[in-house]
Amino acid sequence: MSRDLTVFNSRLGHMIVSKSIIERQATEAAQQGKSLNDSCPYPFASEAGIHFKAVYLLALPKAQQQSEGAAA
Repeated sequence: MSRDLTVFNSRLGHMIVSKSIIERQATEAAQQGKSLNDSCPYPFASEAGIHFKAVYLLALPKAQQQSEGAAA
């Protein structure tokens, strides 16, 4: 399984993005309470955008639990 994904940028053309970078971006966005639409820097239909969304949605419940625990 590849650790890199391809994303097309209209200015720069095709770019290779590391999955670990996408995962860090998505996890941080969920932890910061940012919306998926505002935080995803990749086109949603791209491999990178799909991976970002999946990681974000998996990280969101954990981030919400942590924020609820901190408020208690």
